[in-house]
Amino acid sequence: MKFTKTLTSLALLTLLISCGENTTTSPLKDITAISLDETNVSIYATGEASLHSTVHYDDGSTADGSADMAWGSDDSSIIATRSALVYATANGGDANVTIDYASKYSDSAPVHVIKLLSINFSDLNISDVGNPQIISFSGNFENNETNVTMQRNITWSVDENATISEVNTTALTLTVDDNVTSIKLTATLFKNAENAQSFEKVYN
Repeated sequence: MKFTKTLTSLALLTLLISCGENTTTSPLKDITAISLDETNVSIYATGEASLHSTVHYDDGSTADGSADMAWGSDDSSIIATRSALVYATANGGDANVTIDYASKYSDSAPVHVIKLLSINFSDLNISDVGNPQIISFSGNFENNETNVTMQRNITWSVDENATISEVNTTALTLTVDDNVTSIKLTATLFKNAENAQSFEKVYN
């Protein structure tokens, strides 16, 4: 019995020494830098962009670090972020999107907000009372692009003569409520901000 206990103790000691040696032979990789994958970003005033970042390690390897960064903006009156999503807070302008990791590593990239100049509206039959009609719309921007969808930042309203029942990024459903001579449809960009801007369409 005593001999068996001695063997068991020796086996346990050997196992502990072996485990200890293994834990010292797998060094952890250290971060050397982080970087934004996009170096020059443009977004529409009514749009957004998903960005990405890379973590660089001392062994030369890299990994996607987008979910681990603190994302921000150096001018929130121009752009803002929600995680890795950047979007406009003004109709035009330039700012920098920033990333930070553990207050030790950082990077930034310029973002240009492409200004909305006007909106294209499809026709409305003002004499068609009580029947829902689909009005399509798209934006004209300073980079000469047309037919751009309205992803965000637009609030729609109509005067008391009609009702809007549904809105998506390219169209809305409007119903003429009474026999009238005109209806005014309004798209307001950044409705709750100081720099709010309205685009109107009057149907006769």
